Amino acid sequence: MAAEMKIVEGEESVRKKAEEIKRLSNLCVFEDSLLSEGYRYIAGVDEVGRGALAGPILAAAVILDRKKVMIEGLKDSKKLTPEGRMRIFKKILRSCISWSVAKISAQQIDEISLKNANILVVKNAVMGLKTKPDIVITDFISVDLDIPVIPLINGDEICASVAAASIIAKVVRDKIMIKLSRCYPHYGFEINKGYGTRDHLKSIRMYGPCTVHRMSFKGVLE
Repeated sequence: MAAEMKIVEGEESVRKKAEEIKRLSNLCVFEDSLLSEGYRYIAGVDEVGRGALAGPILAAAVILDRKKVMIEGLKDSKKLTPEGRMRIFKKILRSCISWSVAKISAQQIDEISLKNANILVVKNAVMGLKTKPDIVITDFISVDLDIPVIPLINGDEICASVAAASIIAKVVRDKIMIKLSRCYPHYGFEINKGYGTRDHLKSIRMYGPCTVHRMSFKGVLE
């Protein structure tokens, strides 16, 4: 009986491994298509923090090395646990060709508008790459660069490079918000990451906004 259970477990492991390889191959379809067209360095870009009431908006850009082994577990950052994101984050940094992050503060967002901040932070992330990409895939954000840009709907769900960028952006911004929580302990930034949760809104009403809140956002100033 024990031997039979081991065989079943082994078969299940092989099946799951095959399914993961197939999922990752599908996730790399866009990159593989562009590689076949002659593009060598393909950057994926994603941003995080657009809807938050506090803290920066942050974008990450990454050029994956398609010649290396695919990163097991790679997917949209929203579908991963914090522990899963950190594990895959480390794998991405170890195996990618180049990566970069850029951020725009709450004050800057208030000054130039969220829309302009969103575009600018994506541009800055791409420009921060040490290896210049031949083409950029974004998560449905149109930006003007001196290289081709593909704004892909749900890019973080269907494109490996954008999914990797989403993980980098999320991990880095979460770290920033945890640090800010130590400077501004009343708002629960370590938990809500600056988003408008019920407790966060209650804290704003009780203590008023702090310097990292976006004053132009509804809910920050009554």
